[in-house]
Amino acid sequence: MTNVLVKLIGYPATILHGDAAVFDRYKWLKKHLKSGPLRTLDAGCGSGAFTMYAAKIGNEAIGISFDKGNNEKAVKRARILNISNVSFIDGDLRKLDEISESLGKFDQIICFETIEHILDDKKLIKYFFSLLNPRGKLLLTTPYKFYKSLYGDDKDKISTFEDGGHVRYGYTHKEMSDSLEKSGFEIEAKEYITGFLSQQLINLQRILAEINSKLAWIIVFPLRIFQFFDPLISKIINYPYLSIGVVAVKKIA
Repeated sequence: MTNVLVKLIGYPATILHGDAAVFDRYKWLKKHLKSGPLRTLDAGCGSGAFTMYAAKIGNEAIGISFDKGNNEKAVKRARILNISNVSFIDGDLRKLDEISESLGKFDQIICFETIEHILDDKKLIKYFFSLLNPRGKLLLTTPYKFYKSLYGDDKDKISTFEDGGHVRYGYTHKEMSDSLEKSGFEIEAKEYITGFLSQQLINLQRILAEINSKLAWIIVFPLRIFQFFDPLISKIINYPYLSIGVVAVKKIA
């Protein structure tokens, strides 16, 4: 379905086909990712939507994922969209040191909703630090430690080994900032992403998807106009956000 939408409406299909949280992360990325002839790594790139966005704004973009199938989908969509300055690599983020020489250095690294799946998260942060040029930026999102479970979540089911599930609930801003600063980063921005209204849209889509996933998307999509009011409503009712977002800069030695 997504490839058909990509052919019909272009790049926006890669974002809009996801749920409300994907769109929220896209808005956050647009706010912080720099355009122009920079090198950007999307670490844990999923289906490549954010990698392709980096390429569309002039970056030389590389996406890396252990999921070969997702990478193949991303390559096809990049071809449909005629995006040439993007590539996708099959790789394990836990072993970035083994391919760091071939990857080279980057000006920006994107890591969205991935680090909570990695047991040795501090090691991953050190890898990111080593891959960045001086003053390079890491744009990272991860679940907020105290978010309220969404429909179908089982926050009591935390993996004790890396089987694709969460190995921790998430992080607070302080926990993530402390880890980044210990590795040599300085924090430029700390924000929350995906509030009450977006979370309720996700819940509704998940409930309806038990009947039919395509129908669920069609029903929920028009309601996403209410995401515009999400920050205001979340602030008024003091509702916990789904994710935190951190922008960290590699300090000059």
